[in-house]
Amino acid sequence: MSQLKIVIRAGGTGTRLWPLSTADLPKQFVPVLSEKTLLQETFERVRIFGIENIFVTTNARYVDIVREQVPELLEAHIIAEPLKRNTGPGVAFETATLAKFFEGQESEIIIASIPSDDFVGNADAFVTALKEISRFVSASPESIVMPLVTPAAVDPGYSYVRADFENQSNGEGLAAITEWVEKPDPELCRAMIAAGNWFAHTGMYIWKLDTAVRMFETFAPAVWSQVLKIRDELLEGDREGALAAAHELPIISIESLVTKLYPKKVGYRADSWGWSDVGKWTVVKDLLHADDKKNASTHDKVHFVNAQNNLVYGAIGKRVVCVGVSDLIIVDRGDQLLICRVDESPNIGAISEELGKL
Repeated sequence: MSQLKIVIRAGGTGTRLWPLSTADLPKQFVPVLSEKTLLQETFERVRIFGIENIFVTTNARYVDIVREQVPELLEAHIIAEPLKRNTGPGVAFETATLAKFFEGQESEIIIASIPSDDFVGNADAFVTALKEISRFVSASPESIVMPLVTPAAVDPGYSYVRADFENQSNGEGLAAITEWVEKPDPELCRAMIAAGNWFAHTGMYIWKLDTAVRMFETFAPAVWSQVLKIRDELLEGDREGALAAAHELPIISIESLVTKLYPKKVGYRADSWGWSDVGKWTVVKDLLHADDKKNASTHDKVHFVNAQNNLVYGAIGKRVVCVGVSDLIIVDRGDQLLICRVDESPNIGAISEELGKL
C-alpha cells in the first residue's frame, strides 16, 4: 500500500469567477480552460499515484456532481462535509475522516491536500515534486510542507511566507519558513515581493496524518472536538445532528486556524510547475492565448478592433465585436452577463455573494 494519499479539495463556491461559477455549479465542476472541468484535470494530474490512493472532499450538495465527473473515484473516498465553513473546519473534517479511515496507520500515512481548481502547466514536475516531498516528510515526520511560488504580480489575496531557499543545502528545493503574512495590504505586498525572498503559498499541504491530527488537537482543540463529533454522528447516520453541530463551527481559513501557528513549516519552491490559482478572471485571461494587444478570448468568433487588454469569455459560436475598448472583462453565460474593468475584477466575489441574496 502506498503511503501517499492525495486529497483533492472540491468544496468551494468560486464566487470570484461569477457568472461562470455559481453556488449550484462552482468553478471546479466547470470546464474553464479546456474541455475537462478543473476537478477532472486535477484528478488526471494525480491519477499516476493510483485511483485507490485518491480522495475528494466536497460539500454534501456536490457529491452527485463529483460522482458524475469522476466515476472512477471509489465511493468510500468521497468525503462529504455537511456544511461549508471555509478551509479551516473543512481540512479538520478531512483529517478526522481520514484518521478514522486509516485508524492504526496514522503514523505511516502521508497526506497531500490540494485544491481542485489550480492550473499546473508542468504535470511531470508536479508529480516528481510530490514524490520528493513525500520522502522528506517520511524522514521529517514533524514537518508540514507548503509548496510555494515566486509571485508574478502584486496580489494581496494570498498567504505570503519568507523562506531562505538561497542558503538551503538539501538539494531538493526545501527551506524552513521563517515568517508568515496572511493577505497583506497592497503596499506591504509590493514591498515583500520587491525584497525577493517572499513567496506565495499555493494552498497545498503535505503532512503525516498523525502530525495533522496533533496540529489540530494543539492549536484548534475546540474545532477538532467539534469535527470529531460531526464525523461520528455522520457515521451513526445522524445527519441532522451533524448538520446542527456543523453550524457551530467558525468560518475560518486553515491558515488562520492552525497552519500559521504551527512551528515546523517547510517551503518547497514550486516555480517549475507553471502553477496558477484559477480563482480570478485576470488569471483566466493570462492563461488564455492573447493577441499582440493583450486581448484574449475563448473562441475565434471574437473580433477586437482598436482594442487592447480585454477578455471575452463566452459560448463558442457567438460573434462578439469589441471596438475601441480597453481593460474590460466580458463574460457571457447566456442568462447572465458580466462587464467590468480589469482592475475591478477582485470585487466580483463580493458582488456575486450580494447578488445571491437577492
